[in-house]
Amino acid sequence: MSNIVPRHDRSTRSGRSRVFSHPRRALALACLVSVAAEPLRAQRVEVPVEVTVQVDFGDRPRVVRKVAVERGADVVTATRAALPVEQDWLCCSSQDVWSIDGVGPDPRLDRYWSWRLGEAPGPNLPARHRLHGGETIVWNYGGGTLPNAGSVRVVSLLPAATEIAIAVGGEASLVALSHLCRQPDGKSLPRVMRTSIDSDTWSMGRIDEELRKAVGAGTPLYELDEASIKALRPTHVLSQGLCPVCAVTPEQVGTTLGKDAERCAQLVVLSPRSLADIANDIRTVGATVGREHAGKVAARAFERRLEAVRAQAPLPQRPRVAVLEWFDPLWASGEWIAEMVELAGGEPVLVGKAEPSRRLDWAELAAKAPDVVVLAGCSMSIERAAREVPALLAHDEWQKLPAVQKQRVFLMDGEHHFSTPGPGVAAGAEALARLLRALANGTAVAANEPWRQVVPR
Repeated sequence: MSNIVPRHDRSTRSGRSRVFSHPRRALALACLVSVAAEPLRAQRVEVPVEVTVQVDFGDRPRVVRKVAVERGADVVTATRAALPVEQDWLCCSSQDVWSIDGVGPDPRLDRYWSWRLGEAPGPNLPARHRLHGGETIVWNYGGGTLPNAGSVRVVSLLPAATEIAIAVGGEASLVALSHLCRQPDGKSLPRVMRTSIDSDTWSMGRIDEELRKAVGAGTPLYELDEASIKALRPTHVLSQGLCPVCAVTPEQVGTTLGKDAERCAQLVVLSPRSLADIANDIRTVGATVGREHAGKVAARAFERRLEAVRAQAPLPQRPRVAVLEWFDPLWASGEWIAEMVELAGGEPVLVGKAEPSRRLDWAELAAKAPDVVVLAGCSMSIERAAREVPALLAHDEWQKLPAVQKQRVFLMDGEHHFSTPGPGVAAGAEALARLLRALANGTAVAANEPWRQVVPR
């Protein structure tokens, strides 16, 4: 068989051989091609395209703006060219649109941002949809109505759990409360727990004395209305396992629920010890009252507020801070409250964030000599705790504290911002950070802030 290559094949192969057989020739040709292509690339200048961004806030004027963006930009980028946008997880991705112009989600009323192109729903996540020019992006802050009751019936024996249930729009599922729980707006739910301790009118000293007497005698501090609870036929009961003198114990609740042979409600016990635990409890209560997604969003909102406090510039010098939750006898706050002090830029000097609240004597307080003293009465408002301040002023050791002499003692809202482990703790951390920064910068302590200065007698 002949191995002679036809002429046209021979010329082709020989041509390839002449051009590519030598490495330097091949490199030279590649360089020539690259140089020749550069002018073409330089001529491809992307011309911005124009899109319209319309934002319907619902309770404030609509914003409509035309913006110029690069072709292929995503919807979030175009929206951000019109108004400030924050992204975070809402349902599907960390790139979800969390807020527009400072307006973020309201899980209680199911208010979230949704988008569409013109009249058509947005085809995918706004951070993934690419624009080509001429589109109209419409954002709508939807929702706004309180959800109806679901299939669950919840008894809350814990103020923090009730606050969380209200925050996630789950109050319609509540059927009864403890004696200390806040009533949801427009409701008068039955109270199925009572106590002989009169925390409204008794002094801290007397409350402590009566508690010690009851504990010593083995007398229950709290009484459940078992008949009413049974008649309400709850599916869930929210309780706590953190403090045996603050609310009814899980064991006592379990005994009561076990007496109902027909139907046994699920006992949900909350025992937070850290700020992360509080966020988890918000998720837990949300799921319990049939508002799981709202609970997740509310927990993330809680975390975001704490992250914003943590992200603030550090103080020139961390003030040494003592938080007292009881004044007669003295009790210092630990766990998540000590963590709040650290987050706000201070140093907790009496109890650390890994320790529970504990009793202390005057000698220990004097030895620690805190720079700042915060009086956040356990489950007490500023007005209620202010009635207990004379018990402090009566001690000579109090007058000798540096914080007292420098007028750095402040009453703060223990009930809503410190001792009740719910969404309000974020507001407490924010307020504490503002207070410590005002003191560090030597600026005037604002009168309209959620604290009250205690001046020496």
